Amino acid sequence: MITYKRHKEIDFKKWDNCIESAINRNIYATTWYLDLVCKNWDALILNDYEAVMPLPWNKKWGVKYIAQPMFCQQLGVFHHSKKLDVDDFIKSIPKSFLYVNMNLNTLNGKSKFSVKENTNYELLLKDHDTLRKGYSKSHLKNLRRATRHELVIANPCDTADEFSKSKRNLALDFMTSKQFELEHDIVQTSLAFSKGEIFSVEGNDGICCSVFVLCGSKRLFLLSSYSNEESRKKGAYFFLLDYIFSLERFKGYVFDFEGSNLDGVAQINDGFGAELTKYHTVKFNFLNRFFRF
Repeated sequence: MITYKRHKEIDFKKWDNCIESAINRNIYATTWYLDLVCKNWDALILNDYEAVMPLPWNKKWGVKYIAQPMFCQQLGVFHHSKKLDVDDFIKSIPKSFLYVNMNLNTLNGKSKFSVKENTNYELLLKDHDTLRKGYSKSHLKNLRRATRHELVIANPCDTADEFSKSKRNLALDFMTSKQFELEHDIVQTSLAFSKGEIFSVEGNDGICCSVFVLCGSKRLFLLSSYSNEESRKKGAYFFLLDYIFSLERFKGYVFDFEGSNLDGVAQINDGFGAELTKYHTVKFNFLNRFFRF
């Protein structure tokens, strides 16, 4: 039986145990991360936490709606059985939510409420020499360019504040103040919980490229990065990701590139030999019915 529970009614320990043991587990669905990126979230729960579905919600003009949080690519239903029907959960969303627009996860498959198929890339980290054989010619060329410029991994790397400051300076045209603030909170909190890590490359005038990854359940999530002009000229981003992939402590992990639906970004991710995966956006609304009432 699927039941709806408000945030205060959720057993966080049982929830996180369900996420950790789920066949499609990811860090976005853990309670600490949901609390960080969602102003409000309730849930649908199957029996005694056999499967769960977070419902991140907000309210505008008195209307409650469900929408995908920022910095949270995939949610949906997390479960132990491949036989589970995601539409059973979607149809159990309370009618008090008059608008729903959210992403499922890769193993949820397609729903009858799906309106869009999204692109993601994942790479299983294994022997480094074997991984490099899967790189594109263009990526190998960028790595040779980085070698010629004698790039080195920064030690120490960016702090959370330094990362956020550099990202803000380079991405003012692409992100809002609210997004910058939330990203900083995620980076800072993740580092404090040992759930994230920053890697950086040293340039002529300081750090020129940094990557922040979330870490959980044998997966690395590429949440954010920045590259300045020097980095782009010297291939620092390719050098940095190749360095992360070479680390023995991450062997057996899955590196999640977090997208992308943008062709240029997808081409870069694909060039590392990553596997293409898909996840769906579901959407429906009852606003017309509300306004008629």
